[in-house]
Amino acid sequence: MMYFTQADIDQLILEDLPLHDETTRALALPDVPGSLTYCARQPGVLAGLAPLLRLAQSLGLRPEPLATDGDTTAPGQAVLRLHGNAHALHMAWKQGMNLIEYLSGIASATRQMVDAARAGNPRIQVAGTRKAHPGARKLQHYAVLCGGGMVHRAGLSETILVFAQHRAFLPDLDAAQLVARAKAHSPEKFVLIEAESADDALVAARAGADGVQLDKMSPAQLTALVPQLRALQPRLTINAAGGIRPDNAAAFAASGVDVLVTSSLYNAKAADFGAVMQRL
Repeated sequence: MMYFTQADIDQLILEDLPLHDETTRALALPDVPGSLTYCARQPGVLAGLAPLLRLAQSLGLRPEPLATDGDTTAPGQAVLRLHGNAHALHMAWKQGMNLIEYLSGIASATRQMVDAARAGNPRIQVAGTRKAHPGARKLQHYAVLCGGGMVHRAGLSETILVFAQHRAFLPDLDAAQLVARAKAHSPEKFVLIEAESADDALVAARAGADGVQLDKMSPAQLTALVPQLRALQPRLTINAAGGIRPDNAAAFAASGVDVLVTSSLYNAKAADFGAVMQRL
């Protein structure tokens, strides 16, 4: 689903192992064969196994996957067992736990949001923004994908998304001129314009934008506006952003928009996993 480079994996290892494991050194821990098993303690959606497998292999461990990212987990379910010597098992232990707990929390929150939204519109998509934690965006985007969501924008090099902040530096260009300039310079790119009012959205649709992102509008406002936008441009992609939660996602989805855009998924509570270490 997503490729993690060796540099990604090395950074994860170095973050927790800048020099060596002082505890195993100080205790003269025997470097003998053992196993480490990660088990879910609560229901949820699993994420983080893919980078954890690469991390384990990089430390010389043999991973035995017992589940797959995107699977629903049950309390007490073992999801991964690592085999190898004690020193490497302890190097992998906590960073591996961090990966599956934090990413599974995001994946579980994403699945909850997707399920809630699709009660209002079975075709709706839930997208995680690039407003992720600095340095963790790739991992957090991966977790959103595992939960059944999609990535809104992986970074600035993708979709053209025109905000008011851009327009502040181009005061002499109207919406049609902005769209024309963007399409002339990047004819293969999707042009999306953020709108904070119905009037702004209608102007963007008339200007030939490929999509509009409607910021901080209520489901009632969206329900009234979406048919007007579709009448102007039937193939327009319409995103809703701002204030979207599991308890109101169905209402936002039922308004007729195509995508619910949110950064709240990254603030999900970490999932709860346990780890059992055994000497063999």
